[in-house]
Amino acid sequence: MKISILDDYFDTLRTLSCFQKLKGHEVTVFTDHVQDTDALAARLKDAECLVLIRERTRIQADLLERLPSLKLISQRSVYPHIDVAACTRLGVVVSSSRPTPRRS
Repeated sequence: MKISILDDYFDTLRTLSCFQKLKGHEVTVFTDHVQDTDALAARLKDAECLVLIRERTRIQADLLERLPSLKLISQRSVYPHIDVAACTRLGVVVSSSRPTPRRS
């Protein structure tokens, strides 16, 4: 699986013991921040999975529609920056450690 990890400013993820769980996958860690849709689309064109550490990078329909290989977005917490409706429409699973609020 081709995994892209965004916004690891201090390049610390590779030092964590859990990073070894990604062994056997093609992992690219980006330590800089890019928000331009064209630049992100070029950078992530082959990604099958995005791992978002922060809520800084907006993942919206105009970007998602240009990432045909994308299957999964993993976000550690809240995800107001991710267009969940577009993900659903495009078959991209959004996984978060934050539970979905129950509707009354």
